[in-house]
Amino acid sequence: MKILSVPYLKKETGRHDASTTHVIDNEPWHKGENLSCKAGFSISHFNDGICLKYSVVEPFLNVRKRKINGAVHNDNCVEFFLAFEDENSYYNFEFNCLGSVKAAYGEARHHRKFLPPHLLKPVHDSMEISLTNDCEENKIRWTLTVILPMNVFLHHRKKRLSGTTCTANFTKCGDNLPKPHFLSWVNLPSVNPDFHQPSFFGKLTFEPFNSDV
Repeated sequence: MKILSVPYLKKETGRHDASTTHVIDNEPWHKGENLSCKAGFSISHFNDGICLKYSVVEPFLNVRKRKINGAVHNDNCVEFFLAFEDENSYYNFEFNCLGSVKAAYGEARHHRKFLPPHLLKPVHDSMEISLTNDCEENKIRWTLTVILPMNVFLHHRKKRLSGTTCTANFTKCGDNLPKPHFLSWVNLPSVNPDFHQPSFFGKLTFEPFNSDV
């Protein structure tokens, strides 16, 4: 199992997205020798939530601005899966490179409920996005910074994550791109593309609050 320590960083310092970048480099459903794209993420937490930053370099752009809980997985998309304390149910958050967001909670792929739009709108409105084709590989480069406040985890009454352990995965997909792809932080041993495999999630340990940070 992959294990990752999530640093505590004060949001007000402006350093909440300054943690180490980790690669998303498992592509079990791809037959080519090289990965379909390059993707990585960093994660940190602060008093009121989680900060995620994704960086992607890929050959195709096919994206649209969508309503909250729209089909963002069809676009240039990254995802975050999180289960608290090894529970069977888990949250999944999906973001396209224009900042549209989709999120749900439940057990497995077919037993999920969307999170309400009023909780996701602040996430949608606070995302920071950079998109450019000025890239040495002659591809498209984009980054996305997302703040997930604690109240989006509405099925858990947690005020902060300091000192807790969760299971998680970070993924990159593009179901309707000219060449669809499905990349995962952890290896997922299934015949067909399926990110909804919580038994294979990695472990996140959220570092305790440090008043000196």
